[in-house]
Amino acid sequence: MRLGDRAVALSIGAIAVGAYLAVGFGLATDYDYYGRLASALLHGRWWLEEAPSWLNELLSCGDGRFCVAYPPLPAILALPLVPFLPTSVAQVVASRVAGGASVGILYCALRGLAMPRAYALCGVALSALGTTLFFTSVDGRAWYAAHAAAMLFLSASFAVATRGGTPAAVGALLGVAALALVAARRRGTTYRTALLGVVLGGLPLALLYIGYDLLRWGTPLDSGYARLAEGDFFFNHGLFSILYLPRHLYAIFLAPPELVEGTPFFLRPRFEGMSLFLTTPAFLWVFAGLRHVRRDVIIAATATAALLALLPDVFHGTVGFQQFGYRFSIDAQPFLVTLALAGDGLSRGAWRRWPSILFGGAMALSLVINFYATIAITRFGYWQ
Repeated sequence: MRLGDRAVALSIGAIAVGAYLAVGFGLATDYDYYGRLASALLHGRWWLEEAPSWLNELLSCGDGRFCVAYPPLPAILALPLVPFLPTSVAQVVASRVAGGASVGILYCALRGLAMPRAYALCGVALSALGTTLFFTSVDGRAWYAAHAAAMLFLSASFAVATRGGTPAAVGALLGVAALALVAARRRGTTYRTALLGVVLGGLPLALLYIGYDLLRWGTPLDSGYARLAEGDFFFNHGLFSILYLPRHLYAIFLAPPELVEGTPFFLRPRFEGMSLFLTTPAFLWVFAGLRHVRRDVIIAATATAALLALLPDVFHGTVGFQQFGYRFSIDAQPFLVTLALAGDGLSRGAWRRWPSILFGGAMALSLVINFYATIAITRFGYWQ
């Protein structure tokens, strides 16, 4: 990476982290599953000793032991903070730092695609302030903190792949095999070699997680989610089913905000979700970016990575509520941002120097919508 790009990436990450911390200043969360788990880990325990009534997704995992049903990475990120902050604060601060830091890393990934600096800067501004990542990272409750942590490592994996890093590093950071094609193209190696590196890189972390499941549930399977879904109306066809797809398509494409009369905040986000393209109008350019799939192997691999990342989400029993927008989109956000930028700026294999006025307007609208929603929800409780 050129020194200039490295300095820009570090500056962007620092600015984004500062902005997220400033917007969330003074806010904590009642849903501090990860903060409590981080505190337990510091005391040599992988379980909690109490289960408050409002933390209804803690599961019994032994006599007097209660386990967090989710993977522990956000708790690990909060570990340096829990000696100094309450668990309800440590968790949200870790979420904001992870979400903000992901922006600088995403810049590296976009520049690794030989994207002009103007487009790369537009991409990180869109990701940081014009998508549901903004609200999700700032709020930092358990489900949201997990998305912020995932975005950090997803962006890192994408950056390693686009800059020709080792496939094993891609696998260690993420484990998405579609990125092996990007790594193979950037390194000049075969896809088979790159894919093997991705698998081998992800294997140690997979084994660690299997061991963690054995400690929690006594089985290598991640049975915590299955226990949470038992008897739940939204999971009447199991955790995953193709029958859940229509509700996700509605949430992604059609779900509107609520109109509430008699208040300046007359358009209120619905906590059940809101269309991805109403939340981030600039993502409409994703469809234009898909036109390059047949002509550009990197764009094809990026689109495939987005599809693979979203497949488990769109077959999941719920659409992600409570949320602003469609928060599952964060699982594929670096790829969606790339496709949207390509939709505006890529033509016959070459990038335009500057974004179009129309795309710039859609970006500005995305930033306004997400800033409005973040302030309205976090500071005024305007959530319908």
